[in-house]
Amino acid sequence: MEKRVNYIPVVRSKVEKKVGVYCRVSTNDMKQLNSLTAQISGLIRLVATVDTWRLVDVYIDIASGKSKAARKGFVRMIEVGKQKKINIVITKSLSRFGRDTVDTLEALKILGESDVRIIFEQENLDSSKTAVS
Repeated sequence: MEKRVNYIPVVRSKVEKKVGVYCRVSTNDMKQLNSLTAQISGLIRLVATVDTWRLVDVYIDIASGKSKAARKGFVRMIEVGKQKKINIVITKSLSRFGRDTVDTLEALKILGESDVRIIFEQENLDSSKTAVS
């Protein structure tokens, strides 16, 4: 008896979410740069696990959370979010995202008004599941 194999192709969801990854370290010493590499690698792998997510960009800053030095990657990510060119931002943790509570809440508000979902991997927080006002 001949065996037959029926091939059933995967049907992908047509709704794709554009994802940005935000990573930050405080200094450019080797230990911090290794941490940055680990953040980027881990978050890109996370994006790859969801079939409907497409990585758009990785936003990177090497700047202390305490200083008021410009975080060019963060500012660019906020602008791209306001332009609705990304749907989701994934970051390692709250402490890597914002400098302080006010800074974090302000960024969450701006991105939330543009319907950008923010996921904090370490804390297992997702702005789509929490109210931010």
